[in-house]
Amino acid sequence: MKEVLAMSKFWSLLKLQINSRFGFSMARYNFRNEKKELWKAAGLTFIILFALGQVVFLYSYMIRRLYMAAQLLNSPQLILTMGASAAGLLILFFGIFYILGALFLARDTEFLASLPIKQNSVFLSKFILVLFGEYPIALFLMLPPVIIYGAGTHKGILYYITALICILLLPIVPLIISSLLSLGLMHVVSRSKRRDLIIIVGSVILFLALFVGQNLLLSRIPESGSEMEFLLEILQRSDGLVEWSGRIFPPSVWITKALSHTGAEALKNLGYLVLLSVASFIPVWLLASLIYQRGASAQLEAEKRTIKRKLTYKGSSPIMVIFNNEWKMILRTPVYALNSLIGIIVGPVIMAMPLFGGSFAQDPDLQAIFSLIDQFGSSPAQVLILSGILALFGSFNAAVSSTYSREGKSLWILKSIPVKPQTQAAGKLLAGYSISLLCVITTSLAMVFALRLNFGLWLSSVVLSAAALFPICLSGTLIDLLRPKLHWNNPTEAIKQNFNVVLGMVAGAIIIMALGALCYGFLQLQMNPVFLYGLVVLILAALSWAGISILRKAAVRAYRRLEG
Repeated sequence: MKEVLAMSKFWSLLKLQINSRFGFSMARYNFRNEKKELWKAAGLTFIILFALGQVVFLYSYMIRRLYMAAQLLNSPQLILTMGASAAGLLILFFGIFYILGALFLARDTEFLASLPIKQNSVFLSKFILVLFGEYPIALFLMLPPVIIYGAGTHKGILYYITALICILLLPIVPLIISSLLSLGLMHVVSRSKRRDLIIIVGSVILFLALFVGQNLLLSRIPESGSEMEFLLEILQRSDGLVEWSGRIFPPSVWITKALSHTGAEALKNLGYLVLLSVASFIPVWLLASLIYQRGASAQLEAEKRTIKRKLTYKGSSPIMVIFNNEWKMILRTPVYALNSLIGIIVGPVIMAMPLFGGSFAQDPDLQAIFSLIDQFGSSPAQVLILSGILALFGSFNAAVSSTYSREGKSLWILKSIPVKPQTQAAGKLLAGYSISLLCVITTSLAMVFALRLNFGLWLSSVVLSAAALFPICLSGTLIDLLRPKLHWNNPTEAIKQNFNVVLGMVAGAIIIMALGALCYGFLQLQMNPVFLYGLVVLILAALSWAGISILRKAAVRAYRRLEG
């Protein structure tokens, strides 16, 4: 009887959290009472689906070309391995931040702690909620390979049923690893006085360890003298390429074999996947029953301050006050800090990979970037290419396009303080821009060592990329100002599950591509370098001035209608 009652409580809790997370009650209310909101949601959904359709089309086209190339190597199933590996690694890398936000930093932690439900049941409901949030990634990366391979090899209905089972199981192992790392981190946090700092630093270390570990594993390639024998050995085995490509994420090999083979071999590999998912989840679930609630509840406790500070009072401009408050909000909330500041660390790590030697330097994507840079020597074209790369790294800044969404229900504070909306917008814009600028500086310093850039080339690239980032940050701030996501249950939703962040990055990519096309046209005219750089800066200044004018007017109008 107790088990039945516990299961009933668990399903009620899970239903409540799913309803809260995906907003089904709000959708039903709007459908019945708010037709205007319903049409707005429908229009936004159409725009999102249209944009995603373009991405799916491009991804499917790329997978189709890879399928044709893999057919020549007699390994068409390789596209299944690539899709599963990409999905697994993406979920693993970013699952740490997602797990931390949903399990430990959610607003409902205090409420859940007061319920008569076991810790492991609360953990399980949260884990399932996170799992549901990862299925769109798994479906996006796996459906095109599954359909293309199935159509190309004339698979039957059993193949697609097995594929659906594999996709449902795919995110479990990466999320279990992320949960295990997060549980360990929060166990340390529950015993520490500097919790936020440990969460931020620990999460960055875990992310970098996974990132570097993946590349170290990929670097395990034989020396140049035996590369040909190694390649021949792989090609001689029916699944040689699959096993070699999937070594970074072993479940991808089992998924590929479960879908590409038949009979006992397919069933055996599907069994491996199921067994690993169940066997790895049980110890994590048991561990959660011991330490989950302690780590989550620790976030509700106030930190003890032992350092005495002398209070000083000095004047400061309203813009700088907003600027400082933005930085404090980001640094106080680990989820915001991790998603906003991670580019400051990841950018330099990626650009410094050739310094590690081995396969780090042989990565095809990095090889293409570095060969493109070296192709032009110390010329205006090289400066513009370096600037574009730096601007691209700086544009991946979630803080800019979530600046108002992060306020949530506290937006009323901004509306009530005696500071003009346009002044507040300027302070928020500068705070987001400063993060992008820091990313540019750290990444450019890594470029100096990796590419042996001279001072003039480095300075020119930094200045141009910094100028290009201002209108990019303006567009992201404007997007979030016009349609902020103010209703969320935990900070993760405000920044990681906020479509404004995606729109901001897309807008940044469009601006960079447009500027790239413009600069290419200028290069064809063979302008004097100084005149060329001056003209680019002038265009960027005009874009920035126009953007500031639009932001000032939009801020006044937006503050009148926004409700926290």
